[in-house]
Amino acid sequence: MTREQLALVAAAGSGVVVGSATVATGSIVGDIGPITIAFVRYLIGVLLLLPLALRITWIAVTPRAMVGIVLFGVFQFAVLIILLNFSVIYIAAGLAVLIFASLPLLTMAIAILLGREAFTYRKLIGILLTLVGVGFAVGANAFTGEINAAGWLGIGAAFLSALVGALCSVLYSAHMPRYPTLQISTMAMGSAVVFLFGLAIMEGMIDAITGFSMNTWLILLFIGFASAVGYFCWLFALSHIPASNVTVFLGLSPVVAAVLGAIFIAQPLSFEDLVGAGLVIIGLVVSLWRKAGTTDQH
Repeated sequence: MTREQLALVAAAGSGVVVGSATVATGSIVGDIGPITIAFVRYLIGVLLLLPLALRITWIAVTPRAMVGIVLFGVFQFAVLIILLNFSVIYIAAGLAVLIFASLPLLTMAIAILLGREAFTYRKLIGILLTLVGVGFAVGANAFTGEINAAGWLGIGAAFLSALVGALCSVLYSAHMPRYPTLQISTMAMGSAVVFLFGLAIMEGMIDAITGFSMNTWLILLFIGFASAVGYFCWLFALSHIPASNVTVFLGLSPVVAAVLGAIFIAQPLSFEDLVGAGLVIIGLVVSLWRKAGTTDQH
């Protein structure tokens, strides 16, 4: 298997893991603050990655690169999640997911503007098909009730979350592949943990942790494990294939979430879920297909 094929598998795995973590997070977010969940999940993720990271040879990081890694970690792992969690306070979760699904489209636009990728109608059509597929999968929960002034604030937060993710994906792909993925994953996630610590304390994390049940800790351990595996796969993929080819796999997340929801919390699968899954898969095939002998820019 080539590096590019491994990167595609990693990107797909990341999309599946994110969907799994979404279902797990949804089962406890009503009892625990979203910032506390983010802090604990990434702390567990760092603790799982660190023993592996210490077994490899680290490449010396320049002060300028260190600033980039810290900023990447804070925005990719902290700011993005905070904005997305903030959005669902004011709008339906389905609408937030649908807006966030614009991330691959934004990634492609930014990558083209920065000269990192070439525009192709094939990729545009593929990404739009995955976006429509996500719309089918979450449509029933996306447009519930009228959108008031606060709702537009939530829409803006969800869009900013997608924009942050797109910028981080393109800039990481452009500047960080020279460092081992395990090294960057550990350093970036660690930076997010430090950033989130004070915010989690203000949210009431200390009191919340003392009341965690064994079931809650098991769910948090799973989310932390999913974060470690998912983001390692994400960054590995960004190091070897164009950013828009990686982010398009996020279309799998709501589909996986719907399937797992049906299995574990008796949430029935609808016809729209099945249509959405089909469109996402078709969109992935169209977006990633290319003639033999041709390559995407990276």
